[in-house]
Amino acid sequence: MEILDQIWAFLMSIFGDLDSMLEELVNFDGLALNFYNDVIMPLPEWMKILGTLGLAVVIIFGVFAIAKKMMKLLIIIVVILAILVLARILMA
Repeated sequence: MEILDQIWAFLMSIFGDLDSMLEELVNFDGLALNFYNDVIMPLPEWMKILGTLGLAVVIIFGVFAIAKKMMKLLIIIVVILAILVLARILMA
């Protein structure tokens, strides 16, 4: 178990170093806050509300589209499995 603990500590140190490097390199939090302060904040409130509603509609329709595609994929997988099961039963 000591070896696993050493491996775990090594992996955590690598990811910690990678995280701090990316934090300094990209500064995503600062970019997001600057974008909000420079672009979104000066807009009038009615534009912010319309933008939020539009974004909500896009997200909802996107989720429905993904769910519809997953349902089609599930149907195709079930049909393929049914064909395989029937072929195996008829071959036996």
